[in-house]
Amino acid sequence: MSYSGAAKAKEARESLGKALAALQEDPNIPPDVLAVAQNIAQAVGALFEAERASSEPDGKSCVKNALGSLSQTLALLQDVRESHAGIHTATQTLASAMSLLFPLTTRPTRHPPAPSGAAAVSVPGAATVPSGEPSFTQPGAEPSPARNAPAPSRPRGSEATVAREHIEANLGATTESNFYVGFSGEISQGGVFVSTYNILPVGTAARLLVTLPGNLSTEVNGSVRFVRDPMDMTSDSEPGMGVAFEGLSKDSRELILRFIRKRPPMFYDE
Repeated sequence: MSYSGAAKAKEARESLGKALAALQEDPNIPPDVLAVAQNIAQAVGALFEAERASSEPDGKSCVKNALGSLSQTLALLQDVRESHAGIHTATQTLASAMSLLFPLTTRPTRHPPAPSGAAAVSVPGAATVPSGEPSFTQPGAEPSPARNAPAPSRPRGSEATVAREHIEANLGATTESNFYVGFSGEISQGGVFVSTYNILPVGTAARLLVTLPGNLSTEVNGSVRFVRDPMDMTSDSEPGMGVAFEGLSKDSRELILRFIRKRPPMFYDE
């Protein structure tokens, strides 16, 4: 059995080769940008493995790894203040490749058919919430049944009149919770995916405490943009909610970028 997304992975891999060449051939690209661009080479390698994958889970895993490297590269390239033709070409190419790859990570994983005569696997009617949750939200909020739904518009008002739920997100090298970015790559237009079973409704205003390794932390305002329902048995993604940033400060942005340089952010597109 071969990976069904192999053709898309190959198309994206070939386009990324052009982005890498655009950066390497620009004589004015700063050395630190070239170091960031090496993530593109990592993504190319992951996509090559996806083309050769013999199963759907293996192929999807390779594509997710490639998206992580690309989202990290895109976010860091957006932080470059100087204008370079190579960077402009690379960012456009990266966004195009990511648009090809992202749908491959959201489609349900096709597992091989069970052998004839194998016992059917029963699916429980309700999920058991573990006692040690990865993060916490204010009590009293009902889980939202929506999944990856866009946030509804909220009436404008002064900041003092907005009631915000308090959410804590602990991020580390291997936590399910992580920052996320979209096609723009700009982290201020992204947010934090909070891995939790206490899911708030889409559109809920929040005050987010983000704690990072090294006893670092920052508080930001945001709103719940998308959710992953723990009761969705068709998804192989971890349950939780994506909290989009609102008015990210310069200090918070710099702290987040420091973290992103060490760990690739997730990619989320509405």
